[in-house]
Amino acid sequence: MRFYVILIALSFNALVVFGQKLALEKASPFTAIKWEEGQPIVRFDNEWYHFEKLDHLKKEEIIAFSKSEFGGKWQKRFSEDLVEVLQGLGYKPNAKVELVLSRNGNSKTYTGTFTLANRQQVLRYNASAEQANRPQKITNKQAIEDLQQFEEILESKSSYAQISGYDYKAAIKELSSSIVSKKETIDIDELAHEMAKIMAKIGDRHSSIKNESFDSRGHESYNLRLPFGLTTIDGKLVATKQRLTEKGYTYYDQHYPYLKSINEVSVETLINSFNYKAAKAPMAAKNTLGALAIERYGELLFKNNLESTSNVKVVFTDGTNERTETFQLTNEHKGYRSILSEEHAKHSEQVANGKLDGLSKILGQNIGYINLPEMYHYDDVEGLKDFIQNKIISFSNTKALIIDVRNNPGGVRDILQTVASYVVQPTQSPWVANVAYLRTDKPLNADEESMNGRYLYSYHSEKFTDRDRQAIDKFNQSFQPGKTVDSSKFSAPFYMVLRSGDYTYTQPVYILVNESSFSAASVFASVFKGLPNVKIVGETTDGSSGNSQVLYLKNSAIRIKVSTMLSFQRNGKTLDGNGTVPDIVIPADEAQVLKGEDSQLNKLIQIIRQG
Repeated sequence: MRFYVILIALSFNALVVFGQKLALEKASPFTAIKWEEGQPIVRFDNEWYHFEKLDHLKKEEIIAFSKSEFGGKWQKRFSEDLVEVLQGLGYKPNAKVELVLSRNGNSKTYTGTFTLANRQQVLRYNASAEQANRPQKITNKQAIEDLQQFEEILESKSSYAQISGYDYKAAIKELSSSIVSKKETIDIDELAHEMAKIMAKIGDRHSSIKNESFDSRGHESYNLRLPFGLTTIDGKLVATKQRLTEKGYTYYDQHYPYLKSINEVSVETLINSFNYKAAKAPMAAKNTLGALAIERYGELLFKNNLESTSNVKVVFTDGTNERTETFQLTNEHKGYRSILSEEHAKHSEQVANGKLDGLSKILGQNIGYINLPEMYHYDDVEGLKDFIQNKIISFSNTKALIIDVRNNPGGVRDILQTVASYVVQPTQSPWVANVAYLRTDKPLNADEESMNGRYLYSYHSEKFTDRDRQAIDKFNQSFQPGKTVDSSKFSAPFYMVLRSGDYTYTQPVYILVNESSFSAASVFASVFKGLPNVKIVGETTDGSSGNSQVLYLKNSAIRIKVSTMLSFQRNGKTLDGNGTVPDIVIPADEAQVLKGEDSQLNKLIQIIRQG
């Protein structure tokens, strides 16, 4: 996690953080909020007051909306996400607002300022209060009620629950029966883990189940780790020694490099069963995420409601012969981290500091190169749009252009639209790039805000021209979604249409991806796949695109994050579970994994030279 330092307030509506604008949504006029009989008591200028009014909105209006919108988590959202709550009421406040606060029955008007620092104090206050007061268990009756609510959420909100083929209702019923047969209470963490297993089998890669009040300090074995690193080479898990020099990693055991089992549980079981959250990920992503999860062995077992011992028996193999060694688990971080991913993290840090030049360069043989460490919103990175546009134009005489989205965790689709205007050729424009459906029980054949934010529009949208609709009609003649979309449970389709701009980059474009290209980064690769001038290169992405919604269970306050959208690639396959398969497969080899040599990029350069 990057920690930003606030430098200066540029206006009432924005702050700048290391050259980045900080969204007003992550701010508060208060430094703490506590509750007395359901009423908010706010800390302002180091004094406690009863909150009465913010600008023209009365306390009663805000509370009523919070309760209806956020259920059992309304107080948390009121205190931590006040701007979002106000926007839900149709009001976007300025950074400075008028507050009516009262003490001892006397009301007074103050000027409050929304700042990130205030909100961070609110978060710290809530964390300490929650930890002191949170129940660790709920009754079986309460747990059953929460499971019923969970089932209702999956049925009414989840897009992937409708197409997965997994009988989540039977699984919830089985879990309910097991709870009834136990003692009178159940641990909230245990309940969350069992629910997370059900969610994972649905195949929604953007989903999560989380007890936000969990504190690992109360679980001694949770933070126990293996005393060596794990990564993948050629699809197999290898053990590495801790990296102490810049020369890279070495095998933990040169003669027996592969991990076979831990405490008699095979690597395959640990990856496919124990690390259930990634069980439906594409294979390369599943293995990479599995390696990271197994390194954090105590956490992995905890999420399976198991307790780790302090010692583990590990079996290494060379593929034929085996060697066994017993290890003491540790709290130290001795695991593996890709040297190249660290370089990408540095690029991301540079962007956070307003330094963009490191994102681009000319490679040997006159090849343009742009690295995108995240899919940024242009409002968050001043000058990024102009930088990308100017760089692509400056590359007009290059032999080819490489756009690198490896290790990119995603974000939004602003950059995608900019690149499309240069990459989509006039003969392919308009290009239907993505088709999506929104989970709804009501007829929906019009634009919808959450989809529009992803540049997805209905067929009759004002955003589309007649040429766009002609392109959609032609596309639909051959497009066939790989999953059946029930029109009674989903909207009409939404389309992303890309168009060429005034200037077109006419040379070949290569989009470099790996198994850690996720969410909007995976979308970025998928929408250009199939264009005759574009090739996707590297490893299959960890595709996902969900338009997530967050809800909280009434009794346990467990957070449910669930996707409400089905997102299909042009080939009819969903992004979730399939990812985008490269046109040119270049896996990371031993030199890249252990020594940090960028073999994927170097091999791509050779392909371009030979072409």
